[in-house]
This record gives sequence, structure tokens and C-alpha cells, in this order.
Amino acid sequence: MFINGCKTILIRCRFCGRLRKYELNVFKLMENNKIEYKCKCGETNIAIKKINGRSFKVEMNCFSCGGKHVFRLNLREVLKENNMFYCFYGTELCFIGTEKKGNQILLETQISIGKSENAIYGDDYFNNFKVFGKALKQLYLLNSKQKINCDCGKSEIHIQLFPDRLELRCAHCHSVKIIFAETEEDLSILMKKDKISLKEHNISCIDSINEENRDIKE
Repeated sequence: MFINGCKTILIRCRFCGRLRKYELNVFKLMENNKIEYKCKCGETNIAIKKINGRSFKVEMNCFSCGGKHVFRLNLREVLKENNMFYCFYGTELCFIGTEKKGNQILLETQISIGKSENAIYGDDYFNNFKVFGKALKQLYLLNSKQKINCDCGKSEIHIQLFPDRLELRCAHCHSVKIIFAETEEDLSILMKKDKISLKEHNISCIDSINEENRDIKE
């Protein structure tokens, strides 16, 4: 009987919201105590730790609830053809299975949300990917140090990506901080920030020129 030891992982990044695809080699997993899969923004999306020869602890960071879910799987479950894991709110959290099924899920996701949403962001989606990537990394570092918050006191901040900017949104009061990321000047201003605060029930902006003069692309 043929056992496919190469699996596809699909998970949406908790921090930047991008849908990420990874390859899992079960036999390499057996050789290592722990494997981590990171997003380009720096967030660790999933970590798999070997508990013993045939059991694994799988930690998944959840985009839907913002928390971390922990599963314990045995080798037979890892080798199962297709596994779909769910947040306790009922939303899909992570897929581990065949490449064929993984690609089918990716295609269905792209069709269902429409091309304009760019569930899987390519480098050519952004006006200036080099600047954008550095801006995203800086935001991740600030967030990891709990330096991004909202005046409402309920600092559950989500991030959305656009070709020319990033938008930080408070999940509670719906305030927005717009951060343009097209030019080196935009990046320079962001890099000088040691913290970012959203204004309660308001929209504010971090930009190299006056906000009124910018053409915000939907």
C-alpha cells in the first residue's frame, strides 16, 4: 500500500490575513522535534512538535478569534488523506491533506471572494512590494511588543492589505488607522514610530503627505 508522506497545509495568517500554503514532509517531521511555519509578515502560523515517536502537538494561531488552538494528533491522523480543523466558533482554521484537495480549496476560495480581494497576495499586487514588505514587518514587530492599541481600551487589532496601504482596524469600536506604504518617505515615517494608537470611533492616518491629497484606491 502506498502512503503519501507529503502533505499540504493551508492556514490564514492571524496577523495579516493572508492565506498561506505550506508543504509538510511527514518523514522529516519524524526526524525533528519541532517544525514551525511562518508567514512572510513574520507571524508563526502553525507549529508541530513531536511528543513521542507516534504523537504530535499541533499549535495553530487562529485568524477568526485571534487565539491559539492546540490539537494532539497521532501519526495515523497526520497521514490521513484530508484533515480540516475548526475554530471553536465553527469557522475553518486549517487544512492538512493532499495537494490536490488543497489546490481545490484555494481555487474555491479565490472564486468565492472575488479576484479583487486577493486572498493570496502576489508581489505584483502591491504598488511597491519592497516598501510594503518592510512596512508590514515593522507593524508585526510593534504588534509583537504590544505597541499597537486603540484608545477604546479593547485592543483587538486586525490588519487589511491594499495595493498602496495597510489599514489597522479595531474589532470593537471600528476605528481605523491608515498607513500608506508606497514610497520610501512613507516607510521612513512609519519606522520612526515606537507605538501606534488608533483613535476611538475615528479614522486617522500615517502618511508622508497630507491625507487629503492622497488618492485612496478601493
